[in-house]
Amino acid sequence: MAKKTADEASQEQQQPYDNLLKSLLEGQEKQMLPYFVPGVEYVETLNVEVVRTPLRVDRVYLVRHKGRKKIAHLEFESGPNNDMAARLLDYHTYLYRKYKKLPVISMIVYPFPTRMAESPLREVDEDGEILTFYFKIFPLWQLQAKLYVNEHAVVMYALLPTMEGANAPLLHKAIDEMVEYYKGNDTKLAQELRWMGIVLRRVKTMPREDKHEIEERLNMWDDLMEKDPKMRKIRKESETKGLAEGLRTAVITAVRIRFPGLTELAQQKVDGISKPAKLNLLLDQIADAPDEDAVRSLLDLVAA
Repeated sequence: MAKKTADEASQEQQQPYDNLLKSLLEGQEKQMLPYFVPGVEYVETLNVEVVRTPLRVDRVYLVRHKGRKKIAHLEFESGPNNDMAARLLDYHTYLYRKYKKLPVISMIVYPFPTRMAESPLREVDEDGEILTFYFKIFPLWQLQAKLYVNEHAVVMYALLPTMEGANAPLLHKAIDEMVEYYKGNDTKLAQELRWMGIVLRRVKTMPREDKHEIEERLNMWDDLMEKDPKMRKIRKESETKGLAEGLRTAVITAVRIRFPGLTELAQQKVDGISKPAKLNLLLDQIADAPDEDAVRSLLDLVAA
């Protein structure tokens, strides 16, 4: 087995946090996006899968900004990535072309202190500048936690531990507000508090005593939720959903490797399948399929 490079190992460690940040936006785009891109108004979430290349964008939205429609593209990075600016340019170009040349706001969100990509990215040769690509940087760890609490920006509270000035009194106040804000929606409250706990464990800038104090409070809440039958049912459903999502990705990848011309069709056909057993069987059948026609028939049949 080939030895992983330092960059590959770093990316694997970062992935859970990047995925968390992507999930945190779901269902709260209208409230949260203006904190990332001041002045934008959320219109809709765009589900984008760049199937012709190994690119996968994090979050893409149709927004209104300064009176016109634009595309807002957010990438989440929990650590250094030497290729991030160039990768962002790949995404930017694709989105600009896909959405009929609407202006694209490209942004990298950094939750933790790290070496960040520098804007603009410039391509030059001996005759001068070939290309200049400007993008935005949003380093959460350079923001003031107190400002968000003063504004009662509850949808951003799960990210407070990453921000400057986060301490036990401030986070206690934030948690009290979250409990009130999400009253009647225990599922969402538990999700937000769990995300705060995950972020908190990664943070190294908070005083140790403060961090331990908040961890204890969040752990007590987790224990209460573990004993709740409703929460156990919801968690089981969530795990099933996560497994199905992984299997859908596996099916699309298998098709892309064996029969690239059917990749887009595969994506369309498996998008609505939620049963892991059905997806697992399809994956096995695709692996054994003799030709493209057989795979096309399998995809048509499974979506029927």
